Amino acid sequence: MTTRDNHLIVIVPSQPLFPPPFTIDELKITYETYVDGRPPRSPTAFIIYRTAYQQQLIADNNLPPWCIFSHMASISYSREPRHVKNAYAHLSSSLRSMQ
Repeated sequence: MTTRDNHLIVIVPSQPLFPPPFTIDELKITYETYVDGRPPRSPTAFIIYRTAYQQQLIADNNLPPWCIFSHMASISYSREPRHVKNAYAHLSSSLRSMQ
């Protein structure tokens, strides 16, 4: 992320987010934390995608402000082909079935 003439310039991740950079076991540990004695909700496919997107932006040293990041992740996810969305949906449904 850079600025030029007081305008924010955001650079999109340099690598695609496919295949998902997480395993079921990694996600299970991440989303296994109980809050107030209740099990957490399983993350949706988009939440898992957004986490991967954030990690890629951090790796590229390019994390924009949160309000911009969320919008970027949403646009990026909507442009992904069906097989990418299906891979993230499969991770989400696998986590849900483990609870």
